Amino acid sequence: MKILVSAIACDPYSGSELYFGWSAVKALAQDHQLCVITSSRHAPNLAKAEAEGLIPPNLRFVYAGKFKEYHRNRMLARLQSWREYIHFSQAILPLAKRLHQVEKFDVVHHVTYATWRVASPLWKLGIPFVFGPIGGNEYFPPRLFPILSPAAAAFELARMLSNLVSRFSPRVRRSLREAAHVFAANAETEQLARTLRGSGKGVSRLLPGFYAEEKISTFSRFAQDKKLDGPLRLFAAGNMEGRKGVALALSALARAKKAGVDFRYRLGANGPEIPHLKRLAIRLDLSHEVLFADNLHGEDYQCELGATHVFLLPSLRESAGLTMMEAMLAGCVPVVADGGGPGAIVTDDCGYKIPVHNREQIVDQIAETIIAIDRNRKIILEKGRLASQRIANGFSEQNYRNTVNNVYRSVLKN
Repeated sequence: MKILVSAIACDPYSGSELYFGWSAVKALAQDHQLCVITSSRHAPNLAKAEAEGLIPPNLRFVYAGKFKEYHRNRMLARLQSWREYIHFSQAILPLAKRLHQVEKFDVVHHVTYATWRVASPLWKLGIPFVFGPIGGNEYFPPRLFPILSPAAAAFELARMLSNLVSRFSPRVRRSLREAAHVFAANAETEQLARTLRGSGKGVSRLLPGFYAEEKISTFSRFAQDKKLDGPLRLFAAGNMEGRKGVALALSALARAKKAGVDFRYRLGANGPEIPHLKRLAIRLDLSHEVLFADNLHGEDYQCELGATHVFLLPSLRESAGLTMMEAMLAGCVPVVADGGGPGAIVTDDCGYKIPVHNREQIVDQIAETIIAIDRNRKIILEKGRLASQRIANGFSEQNYRNTVNNVYRSVLKN
C-alpha cells in the first residue's frame, strides 16, 4: 500500500514522542511505501540517518512548518512544542493534498503527536484516515496537587481546562468521528474516543511503544545477570515533570530508610521539577541516597538499567512509559501507579501497581513494597525475568505491524 503518514515528531536519535514517530514509520516501511510529513526541525538528523543507511528507499520524508530553537526552560519549551504542533496541524492539509494528487495514497495515518486534543484535518483527503495511537485523557488527581511545585501545579490545572474545552471543540470531535479507525494508547483515552465518536466501532487499543528484535536483545541481556548484593538500586528517567510522581517516591523512600533499607535512587534525566525534587530530598534527609544525574544515553543508560533492581516511577499521568518498558526489558521490577499506560503494561506477575487514592495511601504502599523487595531480593530475579518477557512478547515490532496492517486492510474494505 501507499501510506501518507503525519509525524511531526520523528527522530532516530531521540526518545519519547520522537522515538514513537521514528519507530512507527520504520516498522510500517517494512510493509508499505511511506511518505512522511514531519517537522523541518528534524531535517538534519534525518539527513544524517539517511547517510548512515538507516532510511530504506521506500521511506520518504517531506518537511513542513517553521520552528525556533527550544527555550532553555523545560516547561516553556514544552509549551512551545505544543504551539508549534498546533500550527503544523493547521498548515498540513494543503501539502497533503498536493502529495495525494501525485501519489494517490491508499491510507493516511496520523502518528505523532499522540494526543486527542489537537484535531487532524487529514480526514478531508477523502481516503481512510487512521488516527493514533493517541493518548492524553489520563487524569491527574487534584487532591495530589500539593506534591507539585507551583509551576507544575499550574501546568496540570491548565491541562485539565484544556481537556475540558477540547471535548467541545467541533474540530476535535469531527476529527475523531471522521477517522476510519482510532487507536487509543490507554483505557482512559479509549473511553473518551468512544464517547466522542458516539460508538465503539472503529476504536481499539494500541500502545505507541514497541521494540524491534535488535533492541529487545540489547536490553534483555541485562536481565540474565542481576547482582543482588549491595544497596537496593532504584532508577527513574524521562522528562522529570511533576506528574511523574517522584515527590511521592521520595516520601516513600524516606520511610523505607527509617525501616533500615539501604538504597540508592538515581534520577537519570533532567526536567522542570528537578529543583523542587532536590529541595525535597534535602528536607527528607535523602541527600546521600538520591542521586541526581545528567541525562543518560547509549551504553551508560543501558548499563545503569543493567545494574538496577527496581524501576520506581509512580507517574500519575502517563500514556505509555517508554523508559519503564526499557527498564522492564533489562529485568528491573517496575513499581508504578495503577493508571494510564503503566497500569495496562505492568501485571501483578512482573511488578507492582499502586492504587491511586490519596497521598498517604500511595506513600505507604510504595514504602511497604520497597521494604518487601529489599527483605526478599529473590523477588528481583523472579519478577524481573517476567517483566523482561512481558515486554519482549507483548510489545514487539511484529505485533505492532500485524495490528496496524489488519486495520489498514479493514478500513480499505469499508
